[in-house]
Amino acid sequence: MRFAKLFTVTVASAALVALPFAGSALADAPRVPQTVTAAAVTTTNTAAAKAPAHSSSAKRKEAKSRQAASLKVTVDPGRVSAGSSYDVEIVAKGLSSGTATVTSPEGKTYRVALSDGQATKTLSVPSKTKTGSKTVSVKVGNKVATASFTVTAPRRK
Repeated sequence: MRFAKLFTVTVASAALVALPFAGSALADAPRVPQTVTAAAVTTTNTAAAKAPAHSSSAKRKEAKSRQAASLKVTVDPGRVSAGSSYDVEIVAKGLSSGTATVTSPEGKTYRVALSDGQATKTLSVPSKTKTGSKTVSVKVGNKVATASFTVTAPRRK
């Protein structure tokens, strides 16, 4: 019986002393090749991509962003004399509300609120603008559309 107690205490002590060294030995063990790790990550990512969204609001936001598949921009009138104004008409199908960013040919940006997926922004052509074709750019979400118009010489009075 005395031998059993002594043996148990010795083995337990040795295990407690060796445990920290065993952990470092495991840490220094050779790594699994990267190709195997990459395959495991790919499998995990594929499973995560197939998993459903966490909430219904996330699904609605994703569906909304997909719905805004159509963005149309027009300029009225198509010929504008220098010093006059023109309308930029925006139609974003699939969106009832949101914000459009309009960039003028001069590089100025304007934010316009969409109402039922539509908006109009009136811009002016500076009086010293050179004649020729100009382009207005509109961005809604991740969609960008452009419209061209022609600037003519200023009207004589």
